[in-house]
Amino acid sequence: MSLPTPAYIFRGHKSSVNAITFFNNDKYIASSDADGIVCIWKMKTRRSILEWKAHEAACLQVHVYGNNKLISQGRDNAVYIWQLTLDEDNQVPEYKLIHSIEYYSLSFCRLSICQITDDTLLCLPLRGDTSLVDIYSIEQQKWVMQKIGMGDDDKHGLCMAVKLFYLMKELYILTGYEDGSVALWNVSYLNEKKSNLVWLVKEHTAPVLDVAVERNTFGFAISTSGDNQIVKYALSSQQQEEGHENNIVIKKSSIKKSGLAAIDIRIDGKIFATAGHDGRIRVFSCKSLQPLAILSYHRDSVYSVAFASVLEDAKDHWLIGGSKESRISLWKIY
Repeated sequence: MSLPTPAYIFRGHKSSVNAITFFNNDKYIASSDADGIVCIWKMKTRRSILEWKAHEAACLQVHVYGNNKLISQGRDNAVYIWQLTLDEDNQVPEYKLIHSIEYYSLSFCRLSICQITDDTLLCLPLRGDTSLVDIYSIEQQKWVMQKIGMGDDDKHGLCMAVKLFYLMKELYILTGYEDGSVALWNVSYLNEKKSNLVWLVKEHTAPVLDVAVERNTFGFAISTSGDNQIVKYALSSQQQEEGHENNIVIKKSSIKKSGLAAIDIRIDGKIFATAGHDGRIRVFSCKSLQPLAILSYHRDSVYSVAFASVLEDAKDHWLIGGSKESRISLWKIY
């Protein structure tokens, strides 16, 4: 049996690729690296069309939202918002800085973005060296809720991962901590600056490295960590009926190798992929958490994975992975 091979390898970065994402109906890919460089790639040609030094230190995260606005998070204590002008009408691709946000980048927690009515919210630890997280409004250009967490009595260590999302018309944050615990917070009352802990569980024996929320029904979430465990949590009442331990933990699974740095759940909620410190990209079933494929190409740690958002029967389904060796692999997925 032949082993799967990448459909393409994107070469252009000179250092570790920390973050990657598809955008604009998968016409483009945005990526960032340890030198603070952000690249925009065109999927049709598989070529870089725009590249600039966005940060003076490593760029941990990139997101694209709205009318081609790109958010970059650096370890130089800054989050920047850039307006992209791409080459749809034979224009020369351009970027322009339109807003900056200061924060203290003392951890490696990557920001999360959530679009709500008439606003776009960012969530990340403002103070860096803390378990507390904060919410920033891009439209209001201010922090609208701060110090979300356990407070001074917190024994869970640094916040390592966050996901901000809507469920049943309410706003939530899923947080993963240094001690291996994961918590769900209701932060719907932004005006009152009030947050409520929904649940807190500890299934990992090492720091949580990433959390992902299923974006179709928002029924479940999955966490990965420095250990070899993968944990699935219930977010909806239907999923909680299938779980245990107070109906929160639905299922757990373990793999042979420890250290899963990142996770992404495909938009249909059927499969997810992980980025491994062993250089492997693994694809799993969301229902059973059983491995479906191991994608071997990278010789060093993979730091980021992302699925394409367009799922049509007549088109290829894509998955990308970014690695320490500065390459981005493109895989065709069933």
